Amino acid sequence: MMANWYTLVFIFLLSCTLQAQNNAAFVATTDAKQVVTNGYLEVSFTLKNAKGTNFQPPDFANFTVVSGPSRSSSTTIINGQMSQELSFVYTLQPQRTGRFTIGRATILVGNNRMMTDPVSVEVVEGTAAPGTSDQEVFIRAEVTATDAWVGQQIVLDYKLYTTIQIENYNIVDESDYQGFYAQDIRRYDSRLVREVVNGVQYVTKVIKRIALFPQRAGQLTIDPLNVQLGALAEGQRRGGFFFNRQLRRIPALTEPINISVKPLPDNAPESFTGAVGDFEISSQINRNTFSTDDAISLKLMIKGNGDAKRIQPPVQEFPEAFEVYDPKTLRENTYESQGILAGEKEIEYLLVPTEPGNFQLRPEFSWFDPDSAAYVTFLSPAFRVDISQGSQRPSTPITSGVETEAPTDIRFIKNETSVTQAGEAFLGSSGFWILTILPFIVVGGAAFWRRANVQRSALDPAVIRHRRARKVALKRLETAKGHLQSGNSRDFYDAIEHAMDGYVCDKLRIPQSELSREVVRQRLESLQVEEARIERFLKIKQNCEIALYAGMDNSAAMQETYDQTLALIADIEASIKD
Repeated sequence: MMANWYTLVFIFLLSCTLQAQNNAAFVATTDAKQVVTNGYLEVSFTLKNAKGTNFQPPDFANFTVVSGPSRSSSTTIINGQMSQELSFVYTLQPQRTGRFTIGRATILVGNNRMMTDPVSVEVVEGTAAPGTSDQEVFIRAEVTATDAWVGQQIVLDYKLYTTIQIENYNIVDESDYQGFYAQDIRRYDSRLVREVVNGVQYVTKVIKRIALFPQRAGQLTIDPLNVQLGALAEGQRRGGFFFNRQLRRIPALTEPINISVKPLPDNAPESFTGAVGDFEISSQINRNTFSTDDAISLKLMIKGNGDAKRIQPPVQEFPEAFEVYDPKTLRENTYESQGILAGEKEIEYLLVPTEPGNFQLRPEFSWFDPDSAAYVTFLSPAFRVDISQGSQRPSTPITSGVETEAPTDIRFIKNETSVTQAGEAFLGSSGFWILTILPFIVVGGAAFWRRANVQRSALDPAVIRHRRARKVALKRLETAKGHLQSGNSRDFYDAIEHAMDGYVCDKLRIPQSELSREVVRQRLESLQVEEARIERFLKIKQNCEIALYAGMDNSAAMQETYDQTLALIADIEASIKD
């Protein structure tokens, strides 16, 4: 009985499939026939009632691909008729005005290659000037200084001003910050703030913050940021993530910013090596009493809001009674503090005394303070060190060209014979064999230790981060778990997003500056990760963005999001083989 039922179902589905294949079609559609130059166009290539492979998009001449292809599929059965659709969707932005044709896309169905018809689109000049306060929404680029010094930190904020509800945003194009060292800042005050501009009250929010450090003097330009905003279409109401909502796309473009960068003054002290900013300096020594057999470790700890990479160990003036080795950087760390970029560096000076005596060691460090436009020098408190003579005494000097006269007196001759009993023979004893083998063990152990250290030091930092990606992500998720337990929704989703972004950057070797949904999708697909897992990642990412940037209280889904994130990291680890 059961076998007959399975047979009937199979025949029914087969007949539906055969009937659907007879109506196969491949069509191209756009969401608008006319678009402005700073607007967006969505193009869909849809295969109906067939299974296709090897999709080839057309050449999008005169357009910039903002995103895509995003792929979706659906199957429906109505009155016994099966309908299947497979869509590839692109978001485009025009490069210039005119009437343009989007060419044919192709896809392979069985042994036949199907193609779409060309689609024509008219591009007209946009009328709204970006960044003006009479718009319902716009974005401004704001910097902490437009007149700066080489190496000075400039904080750049991209701030959203809106009078309508913005659901999401997508950065289409960003400046390459030529002439700057640029680094994203993730921890900053991103709360919603009300501001009045020309009599209009806006809700504002910083959507991106970057620390910029000018690398050369002159006039530097920050190019516009191009952003696509998503707002609810008229007549739509806000709903949960699973509701089918229609968003209207709003283009936003910031104005370019010119930064005038001055060179540092010429009267730099000798202990200045490139530090620009505001710093706190401390110093320490391993102890105060040494012998000529000992090495002295003198350390400088530097901490401040400047670029730690610019700081080089300064040359110090030490007494001539010390052999001074090249300074070594023990630790360098860059971190975020109170919405800006900060750094710290620990430098060690190794000194070996060559003669006994009492000495003073007083290291110094100089930096340039942009606020006072002057150099500042830190002079360490003097370290008093007492040096005694060690076991390695200096050999007696040989004076060239001076003859040494032999003694003329005849010393007392000892004529008594002292007899001592001979001990056991040393050759062949256990002590003999220990002393014979020990040097080989020491040399072999040293060679092995050196080889292991060379192998460790040769590892690419990206390889290290790749191997430690899961461990680091789980540690970050512990922070999210703490916010989950305390019911702090916003910090929870911020921690989840931080953990997910950091994990994919480390695991997939994606630079932070290139991180985007499409880059992650392409990298995971290239590693043959299942489509379902990719979609789960994108869903978690979007849930975080909705909670963080759309102002939605999604606290009810915190536990589910946490569990899904843990499971997803485990699944990706299982899918990617090192």
